[in-house]
Amino acid sequence: MNLRFLAFATAALALYGLGTTTSMAASPAGRFCGEMISSGDYRDVETTLNVARDGHLSGTYELDEPDGRVEGNLVEKDIGSGTSRALVWTDKYGTGLLYLDFSSDFDGFNGSWGSSVNGKYDAPSHSWNGARCGGGSVR
Repeated sequence: MNLRFLAFATAALALYGLGTTTSMAASPAGRFCGEMISSGDYRDVETTLNVARDGHLSGTYELDEPDGRVEGNLVEKDIGSGTSRALVWTDKYGTGLLYLDFSSDFDGFNGSWGSSVNGKYDAPSHSWNGARCGGGSVR
C-alpha cells in the first residue's frame, strides 16, 4: 500500500513540475532570429522582446540594409495577452504597425509589418518572422 502511494505521489509531483515549468517559461520575452522583407528583399532580423510587469511588450530589432545597419524600437500598441500582439515599430525610416502571431509555446512567431503615411498606419503586408535564437546572432 505504501509503495503504491509513493509511486502515485512521485508521478503527481513530476507532472505538476512539468506543468509549472512549461507555463512559467511560456512568454514572448527573449531574442528571436528570423527574416523580414525590407527594401524589396529578405533580410536577417534579430528581434528582442521584453515583458513588463503589466504584460506590456516592448523591445528592439536590428537588421542590415544596403545603406547600413538599422536599429529600431518596438512598443505594444495596446496591452494585449495571448499569442497575437500588435506593436508599433520605429526606426530611422519612420514608424508603422507590426502584427505578431506567436506559437502556443512562444518559441517563434509569424508576423507582418506596414509603414505609416501622415500619421495613419498602412495595413501590414510585409513578412517578419522569428524563432528563438539558438546561441548565435545574425550580426
